[in-house]
Amino acid sequence: MRLKILFFFIVISLLVSQETPPPPTMEAGAQKSPLPPPPIKTMEEAIKNKKEIPGLVTLYQDTINGKMYMFLENDQLDREFIYFVHGRDGQLDAGVFRGNYREARIIKLTRYFNRVEFEIQNTSLFFDKENPLNRAADANVSTAILASANIIGERKGSGEYGKQSNSAVLIDVDNIFLSEALHQITRGMIPGDKTNRFKIGKLVKNRSKYIDIKNYPKNTDLIVQYVYSNPTPTNWGSDVGLTDARSVNVTLQHSFIEMPTNNYTRRFEDPRVGYFTTQVTDMTTPDDVTPYRDLIHRWHLVKKMPDEEISEPVEPIVWWIENTTPYEFRDAIKEGVLAWNRAFREAGFLNAIQVKTQPDNAEWDAGDIRYNVLRWTSSPNPPFGGYGPSFVNPRTGEILGADIMLEYVFFTNRVKYEHLFDAESSVQPSINKHPCHAGEFLNHANLFGLTVMNTLEGFDHLERRRLIYESLFWLTLHEVGHTLGLTHNFYASNLHNIEVIH
Repeated sequence: MRLKILFFFIVISLLVSQETPPPPTMEAGAQKSPLPPPPIKTMEEAIKNKKEIPGLVTLYQDTINGKMYMFLENDQLDREFIYFVHGRDGQLDAGVFRGNYREARIIKLTRYFNRVEFEIQNTSLFFDKENPLNRAADANVSTAILASANIIGERKGSGEYGKQSNSAVLIDVDNIFLSEALHQITRGMIPGDKTNRFKIGKLVKNRSKYIDIKNYPKNTDLIVQYVYSNPTPTNWGSDVGLTDARSVNVTLQHSFIEMPTNNYTRRFEDPRVGYFTTQVTDMTTPDDVTPYRDLIHRWHLVKKMPDEEISEPVEPIVWWIENTTPYEFRDAIKEGVLAWNRAFREAGFLNAIQVKTQPDNAEWDAGDIRYNVLRWTSSPNPPFGGYGPSFVNPRTGEILGADIMLEYVFFTNRVKYEHLFDAESSVQPSINKHPCHAGEFLNHANLFGLTVMNTLEGFDHLERRRLIYESLFWLTLHEVGHTLGLTHNFYASNLHNIEVIH
């Protein structure tokens, strides 16, 4: 009897073990399936507890956790914007510094079912609209879908899908702007480079944040502070402004700018005159050995009185002297800027350039791309004495804005010791092979001139001040030339004729 009972329990236990197999274990290296996106809410539900920030592209920010959302009207989808990025603050070792113009590209936001894609457009190719080849203009041309954002809210409109009037979507953009999805900050390593270069570390998303939002009718600006972590740095950086190499802060401004709709006329590069250019290749002209349609960078100036030989412009180029500028330098800077009016007068424009001073109580800051600003800083490890960048519409070459960065080091007796004593750095490949060293060379000339004045007799403090004044005038004149689209030849482009050159 006991044997029968024991046999019965053994059989039952075997049956139970077969009916309840152990849960499957995940194989090593296997990844969990991504969670499906949350269901799309009504717009009223989606914007609840969020602060509206109206402008070109309306933004909403969660009032509890700071998350950012972008509100897109139907007519803003499949529409081109200019996407411009520049450095608000950073570290020279990290490759970012205040006033650092980084890129300007054409971006299009396109809906694909339950998400919106951020797609960079290719502006480097030209196809004649009248040529049949234009029908194949997209052949083997890759746009860049750099990021996509889930739609979390929607306002339904009337009409067929994709063509609905009065419709709108709300998208979550934290994964785009709190990452390097649209713009790369971390630099790649140079192949074969075994030097102990500074490493910025890895981006820490839960420490990165929006530090300001500026929204205007024609541009939307998101100012983001990126925090990078490197727990065990072997190179602690050369910049004394870097508090601790284990944590590096970099601040960028992402700007979405409305495409200009003026009557600006493109002008193509002439190699005899040195302009900065946007490269464009003609894909439909058969008889041109050099199929170049490179666009020069220039401002859009229009005469108020087009029939007059000389006229003021409808909209002059206005420069603002930042309120950080030392008082004793302001007159020299103003003269250096206004000196360019002599050249514009030869082109038929009177008072094409104006100069104003930013009030101490101004409500706008110098990083606002609506203003062209002559900016002053005194950085611990400045990358230049002067720097004059501008940004353009990649479709046309029209200059849309500019700044000039001036560093107080230009007037000090500081010389970068690594340029004098570090032989290793002199043989390393340069990331920027064509930097502008005008400010640095002029600083060296100033040091030499002041040394001579202090050594020889017959020079008083007024002559020393005059030396500084003239050097600052020259530096400003030089950097303004860059912001007008001119490279380093300036007047020298006409110094020799073609026969002499060849």
